[in-house]
Amino acid sequence: MEAADETTPADASTDPATPEREGRKGDVLASGPTGVAGSDLERKAADRLVEELESKGRAARVQEVGIPASEAATVALHALLTVAASLVGLKWPAIGAFICLIALFSFYAERGLGLRLIGRALPGRRTTNVLSPPPGPAWEDVEVILATGYDVPDSYPVGTWLSRRFSGRLTTDRILVYGGMLGTFAALMLRAVGIEDTALSVFQTLTTAIPLALIAAQVDRRLAGTPVATQEDLAPARDVMAAAQEADDESEGDSGVAICLFGAEYSSAGGAAAFFADRRLKLKPECALVNLVRGARASSPEVTGSEGDLMPTRMNPELAAQSPLKPGVVALRGQTAATVARRRGLRATTVVGRGEAGVDVVLDAADGALPDSEANR
Repeated sequence: MEAADETTPADASTDPATPEREGRKGDVLASGPTGVAGSDLERKAADRLVEELESKGRAARVQEVGIPASEAATVALHALLTVAASLVGLKWPAIGAFICLIALFSFYAERGLGLRLIGRALPGRRTTNVLSPPPGPAWEDVEVILATGYDVPDSYPVGTWLSRRFSGRLTTDRILVYGGMLGTFAALMLRAVGIEDTALSVFQTLTTAIPLALIAAQVDRRLAGTPVATQEDLAPARDVMAAAQEADDESEGDSGVAICLFGAEYSSAGGAAAFFADRRLKLKPECALVNLVRGARASSPEVTGSEGDLMPTRMNPELAAQSPLKPGVVALRGQTAATVARRRGLRATTVVGRGEAGVDVVLDAADGALPDSEANR
């Protein structure tokens, strides 16, 4: 990746202090890529974000965490198991159906509930979260967490086409589960009870072709590489910082607001999942999380009422109910930090917006999460 050879503000972090460097300290996010999970570019981006938070008077620290394998690897593994089940089922239908059922249960648990089963066999990766305040006792006093991701989503031509063509109604996960796994399981069960005819053979061939096609899509996803990052990739992080800064200013520094800039957010919220899985993390029962996702240009801010694909999670859009901007309620097919927080038992929603309007809705949702807000009376 050519961008890896470019010089970024973080590259100059070891240079002696100079007037030029001091002059650009307040704009450390002005250039440079963010990178993908576990890459050197991601670590450079995390260092820039820490520097920016510290320049705003906030203590911050980088947190390195382990995350599962990529989505592409998970999809490919379970699709391959489905194909294997279909082939085994040609001779032993009951055994093939059992293998297919195991693959279906594992995939549904991992993609719908966040519980890794067969996926544990895949080697994990590492990513970097940026936390303010740093991990420790200070988190016990946090009232609201403002969160977003700062990573670059990988290129996925097939997924992009499905999203644009079907507006999120047809996804890779749904195709694999309903078209591939359930179809193959049904075909094998029919064979197990002694039904053998041409129509069934054609049906099983089609249901086996679906996971094969999805494996090819994941290979294409891998070959597509990582897109070059732009300033749009760090814009949500800047917006979250701006919202936290305004909250701190209004409360004279004691706002009870924490900032989480998660790595691998576009990989099923891997950084957030690792953060909330840490048993040392102690949060108030009434703590809430407001996540930010960059919205489309010239669009009004919205908040999520549900998130997730195979098993959507109900969110808390009422946190922004008192907002003068009256954000609409939408559903996200992907998993975000807010989804992970809801599974942890926290109140959470994701704001889909950009610019000042997005920041305003984030602040309104944060205000709505406070114990003394009108929404909680």
